[in-house]
Amino acid sequence: PKQFFFYFLTMSVSSRTSLLLLLLTLLLSLTAVAAKKNDKALDDLVYREFPRRTEAEAAVLEWGHSAVISALDVSVAHFGPQTTQAALLEVETQPILAEPLTGMNKETDEAVTVLDNAEEVHGNMVVMTNQAGLPGWQMAQIAKKSGAAALIVVNVNKKHPDDIYRLELPEGQNADGIDIPVVMISYNSANVLTTATVTAEMKPEDVINHGMPDRIRLYAGGDRPFFEDVAPKSPTLYLIHNVLTPEECELLIKTAEKKVQPVTEDSLLELSHNVDKLHKVERAMLWQGMWQMPANKAIEERIEQVTGFPSAHYTDFLVDKYEKGSYRQPHYDAFPTAVAMATITIFLNEGDEPAIVYPNAKEPLKIRPKQGMAVVHHNTKDNNRHELDYDTLHAFMPAQGTVYIAQKFILMEPLSYARRIVIPVFAMMGMSFLIVQLHDFMLEKFGAEKGPSYFDKVCVGLPVLIIGLLAQFILDRVQGKKPSTADKKKKKKAAKKD
Repeated sequence: PKQFFFYFLTMSVSSRTSLLLLLLTLLLSLTAVAAKKNDKALDDLVYREFPRRTEAEAAVLEWGHSAVISALDVSVAHFGPQTTQAALLEVETQPILAEPLTGMNKETDEAVTVLDNAEEVHGNMVVMTNQAGLPGWQMAQIAKKSGAAALIVVNVNKKHPDDIYRLELPEGQNADGIDIPVVMISYNSANVLTTATVTAEMKPEDVINHGMPDRIRLYAGGDRPFFEDVAPKSPTLYLIHNVLTPEECELLIKTAEKKVQPVTEDSLLELSHNVDKLHKVERAMLWQGMWQMPANKAIEERIEQVTGFPSAHYTDFLVDKYEKGSYRQPHYDAFPTAVAMATITIFLNEGDEPAIVYPNAKEPLKIRPKQGMAVVHHNTKDNNRHELDYDTLHAFMPAQGTVYIAQKFILMEPLSYARRIVIPVFAMMGMSFLIVQLHDFMLEKFGAEKGPSYFDKVCVGLPVLIIGLLAQFILDRVQGKKPSTADKKKKKKAAKKD
């Protein structure tokens, strides 16, 4: 290296320039090759694809009273009453644990014909598990013969404790005798159900009906939001179907399509980072803060309800427009100025692509677009909110048509009042670019740690100063119109002369 350095110094200026240009060209070529290799690697991976659940299977188990309602997502089996048969599917009765719980006789290791507690089960909703591997249709026959009004099958899958799926009927198997509703709940949901009436002060002997409610109600979910588990960890990832209605999606598209612009540089104020990963993507930040219209406020309240994240930690919607050939390279949602605990990505319209892929997941994951569906992943580790989960690396595959995608980031700290009140006002006046420049100046002047704090103070102080100057201006104008004492005396003298 030293010899090369001295040799470089002895070269003529033109020779140095030629050598530098050659090295730069070589570097760009290697970068392009690496990018193509990376894209090829994404295409070559074998993915677990989602979504798998549909509205046709979505139903709800609910209990409680008007003040406190608890509800669980369930999946309706392919046999028995369906969600389109609301009158046949809807059941309200007491839940009863089956005996045996798996439907298998422990002594003979064979399926029972009728449950041991059939008398108690009769007319109620019986709860069984698939732990012994008994097919759903066979458990349904046992429940039916035991007089059950409906069957709840618990999916005992501790690796995916939130996973549920539609129970299938094998080809050639007759389901004519199964006329009771059959649904599946997850392992975690079963734990919620069996602790519904249990309090910390209770002794085991005080727990009634295994901790389950007196009555529960089963009904079709319709267009309400429902969950789909994808990965419980590394990364923590799940889907929320129907988080937005088609009308709400269209409203966001209509708002964004007038504002989207090609992304050319980072804007940390808008949490638009690593834009070099974007290819032919247009973007718009929909500043609204606390000045939301009722429709947008309803969206935020719904997201808060279904995710459990407090809305004070939400950024405004960042909307990206993908057209044919647009894509986003693998990246993390990590920012120098804020910690984003989670990312909520919502597809505003449908298309085959751009699917979101997670190549670093234990089993690579692919999420295909579905209108109104939210993809939620946790950017940080559950046991340390300040530590990035590197398994959250994700990319958007090349689009095959025009697709709009909206994102909200859930920040570690609540958004300041400056960002929720002042910045949206400037944005409404078409002056958001000035605020972005001010933010960039503060970051450059004071750094990523102190810059945002000083920026917030300026954002609060500037409107106060403007209002003060405006008030002073108005006061001066008013006082300027009032006649002075000297003027009054002159008028009086003039009147006497006349």
